[in-house]
Amino acid sequence: MVIGVWPDEPVLAAAVREGYRWPSVCGGEAMCGTCFVKVQDGAEHTSAIQSRERTRLRFIGRAEDPTVRLACQMRISGAVTVFKRGVRKPA
Repeated sequence: MVIGVWPDEPVLAAAVREGYRWPSVCGGEAMCGTCFVKVQDGAEHTSAIQSRERTRLRFIGRAEDPTVRLACQMRISGAVTVFKRGVRKPA
């Protein structure tokens, strides 16, 4: 699936805007970590990890893997491929 992400829009917000069901408990506030993804390609096009995201990744035990990001915090500036279990296409 391809999701169009607007400038400065988090990946999770773009997916929800396009009608996808994306696992999240906190609704994009970096409080739950449920929205985490594995960046498979294009990491150079992702925003830098900020302290809020880093804190949550540590809490959920994913901080050691540089390919893991929170979709609610990650912004992109080019083509990026991520893997996320549980995403459902729009009806």
